[in-house]
Amino acid sequence: MRFYRFFAIAIFSILIFASSHSIAQSNGDASKSLDDILNPKVETDDKPLTAALMANRYYKTCIEEKSLSFDDIEKDILCSCVAAKMSENLTVDEFKGLDKKTKAGKKARNMMLAYSYAPCMGYVINKKASTDCYISKRLDDIIIGKSLICKCVADRFKQHIALDAPRMIIRSQLYEPMDLNPLERYFMEKDYHAQHRIIMNQCRFDFEYHRDNKR
Repeated sequence: MRFYRFFAIAIFSILIFASSHSIAQSNGDASKSLDDILNPKVETDDKPLTAALMANRYYKTCIEEKSLSFDDIEKDILCSCVAAKMSENLTVDEFKGLDKKTKAGKKARNMMLAYSYAPCMGYVINKKASTDCYISKRLDDIIIGKSLICKCVADRFKQHIALDAPRMIIRSQLYEPMDLNPLERYFMEKDYHAQHRIIMNQCRFDFEYHRDNKR
C-alpha cells in the first residue's frame, strides 16, 4: 500500500505539473519488443544521434503498430504529436532508457508520459469522440443539429480527458508499467463508452433545451 501511494503521488504530481503548462504501443505484433519499437535498427549514415532523429524513429514505428482502438487518422494524430513533443522534451539518453526496467528507465517513461503523451491526448480524443458520436444510434432520430451535438461531445470529452489524464496514466502504469500508450487500453474499456454516453446525453439535452427555448 505504501508503494502504491508513493508511486501514485509521484507520477500524479509530475502529470499535474505538465498538464498545467499545456493542457502505440498496441496489442498487435507480440514478437516486437519495446526495444525494437523504440530503438529500431536503421541506417543513420554515420550521423550522430539526436533527439529529433530518435523522435522520427519513434514516429515511424508507432505508425506501423497495429491498433484495436485507433483508425489510421487517429493513430497518425497521436504518433505525430507525441513524436514532436518527445523531440522537445527528451534527451537521447532518455530515449534509450524508455525500454529499461531501471530507476532511470522509469523516470524516462514518466517524463515521456507527462510531458509528451499527456499534452497530445486531447487531439486524438477530439477526433475519436466526435466520430463515435456521429455513428451512434442514439442520434438516429436527430435530423438537424447532429453536428452541433457532436462538436459539444468532442469539446466536453477533451475537457474531461485534460482533468482525468493523470488518473488514466497511473492506472495504465499499474497494470502495465512499460506501457507508453494508455489511451489504447482506455478506449477498449467500459469507462470510455460509459462516459461518452453520459456526455452525449448531456449535449443532446442542452441542444434540445436551447432549441425549445427559442420557440
